[in-house]
Amino acid sequence: MVRVLVVEGDGTLRADLAASLTDAGHEVESASSGLAGVALARASEPDIVLFDLNLPDMNGIELCQTLRPPGRKRPSLFVLTSAREESDRIAAFEAGADDYVTKPHSMREVVLRVRALSRRRSTSTSRTDLVTRGALTIDRAARRVEVAGTSVELTRREFDLLLRLAECAGRVQTRDILLTELWGDIADSGRVVDTTVKRLRKKLGPHGPAIRTVRGVGYKLSVE
Repeated sequence: MVRVLVVEGDGTLRADLAASLTDAGHEVESASSGLAGVALARASEPDIVLFDLNLPDMNGIELCQTLRPPGRKRPSLFVLTSAREESDRIAAFEAGADDYVTKPHSMREVVLRVRALSRRRSTSTSRTDLVTRGALTIDRAARRVEVAGTSVELTRREFDLLLRLAECAGRVQTRDILLTELWGDIADSGRVVDTTVKRLRKKLGPHGPAIRTVRGVGYKLSVE
């Protein structure tokens, strides 16, 4: 059973979301504000947090960052909001959101997306924890990266991108695939991948060039 926390200021929508997700077999808690949502998330450690960007007491981007402090379990973050600008979507994904749907929406779509997030979590936790590629070591469970024995601090999105490239080392990952798998389905936002790669290369220092650009296609991690 997947534990879902719904953080939504609209009481009617909050109740409808909770009812639909409960009917789908999930264990659901709900909160009407960002602060209440943070308190519930810390107490119950849900698998998925579904929330609006425009909460009465807290910006959704701030909520993303608050829910992902170092050393705590990181739930999947699902944004459900009326904010339609591309800049809002990019900001949410950069802050760590795993999926993003704009209102109005269908309850069936929300339920299916929650199911997809649940499958993604289940798949990632069933794999061997360590991935080693040359001087690079990635610990999936601890979400920790070391390069030549030295720890490297990464954001959630940087970690997810590096892990994906390491798991598929030597094979090109297109921008579209990376967007869909790591950021969710957002159109015309390939530059968010490019920006994340640029930061990642810088943090990896002399090993950064191992992430190679395949012009007009995407990126790959060199295994040479």
